[in-house]
Amino acid sequence: MTRQGTALGALGSLLDRSLAQIAEASADARTYDRRTINEVADVWDNNTFPLFHAATAHTSIGRERRARAALIWMADLGPERRSWMVEQAAAAGHSLERLVPPPMARPRRIRDFRGQVTPSARPLTAEAALELATDYDLAAAEVRSLLIERVGEQLTGALVLVVPRRYDAGPQAGDPPELDLRLEDVTDVRFDSDDRRGSTLNCLAADIVIGVGASGRLRATRGTVYLDDLAWHLSAAGRAADQQTPPRENQSRRAPERHPQPEGAVLVAARLVHMAMLEIRTAHHAHYADRIPVRLLAGALVGAGTDILAAGALRGSRRESALRDLVETWIENGGPTLAPWFTDELRQVADSELLPDTTRGWIEGVTAQGAALGDPETKDLDLPPEAELRLAEYTAPHTCYRIPRDSSAVVILAHPPAGQGSPSRSWRLRVSDVDDVSRFRLRSDAFGGAHELRTDRETIGQESLILGRDSLDVRGIRSRC
Repeated sequence: MTRQGTALGALGSLLDRSLAQIAEASADARTYDRRTINEVADVWDNNTFPLFHAATAHTSIGRERRARAALIWMADLGPERRSWMVEQAAAAGHSLERLVPPPMARPRRIRDFRGQVTPSARPLTAEAALELATDYDLAAAEVRSLLIERVGEQLTGALVLVVPRRYDAGPQAGDPPELDLRLEDVTDVRFDSDDRRGSTLNCLAADIVIGVGASGRLRATRGTVYLDDLAWHLSAAGRAADQQTPPRENQSRRAPERHPQPEGAVLVAARLVHMAMLEIRTAHHAHYADRIPVRLLAGALVGAGTDILAAGALRGSRRESALRDLVETWIENGGPTLAPWFTDELRQVADSELLPDTTRGWIEGVTAQGAALGDPETKDLDLPPEAELRLAEYTAPHTCYRIPRDSSAVVILAHPPAGQGSPSRSWRLRVSDVDDVSRFRLRSDAFGGAHELRTDRETIGQESLILGRDSLDVRGIRSRC
């Protein structure tokens, strides 16, 4: 039993809380939260092996020392990560304030490898809008991409504009800059891909209105803006920032404490947790939202933080046996649907790692059982008659690294299950990928609950996906639905 208030207990509780957050964010397609899923799973990219390293030290003093180092490393990523750690640990009954260093303020501006001052994300205010309008021709801007998504009870937005410079950037300036606008609490959306040239920014205290084209607009209560412009240091804002930004200091990249490679079942369990979190994080890409079994993976590993600490405190063969039992429990929790995933991952570990013969033999036995199980879950092939819109994303045709890219769209829907006796089953996610988009129209009322969903085939190979009273109308070549 790990005591409350210890660094080790706090570290294990963070994994438990992460799994609980991911499970909650993926419990129902109607409240699916890609942002939370991605941000929480991302924590364990660089922190899974430090957790196992801490849990398997020979003494309780060593486990506590290693856990403290792991927490400090985890919190060092930035104030947002530290705040999340403190909040989640507190929910599990642990106080982290005295275990991790206080948050450090980040400089507003930094210099790149060339020594040139670079832009940074900043709140979208009237001052920021005026600064942008001074250096960039917003009236000649063109939409590169638009994404509107429901997160919790609110809509969020991401608008990328290609904007010509007003200042002389020289012959090596390259492509026009991109203006990345992130919006929170979006209250109004009107967008038509046929009307995407020209933009205006009106930022008041509690209201941001972005005009797009002749009649399009996005309205939100707050937002941030980031400039992707390699020549920004030559702009009026860049030259002013250059006077206030200290010279670049040569700083080495942060590197984690080197840990010895875990062995046997410790290595197997660590690799499984790590790969599960990477798999879950893949759902951040809209194209894969309905392909990744996020809820099942989080459910299979439920309580893993506490269980890893308990198994790690054992010694020798008892630890090996406990961790094997733990892995088999995760596989059992995953059921027939996840059995193929666990089988593939275990075989990959066996193929890529140096393992004792006894551990390798155990993996062979476990995977032989998993390979015999099928996947009972079937996907609804027909388009559902109604659905709730979770995400709509449009990308205009453009050139990226001198390679032409066609227009595209992604639509994520939540729909009730089909078939008799289905009301008791959860709603499901469905992703539609649309290529060669010739029309993308979106209004904010498309996100207002369940709407009728239909298709309209206009030409051979081209059809429209229409939601509600044309509040979403996407025409193109549907490659997947």
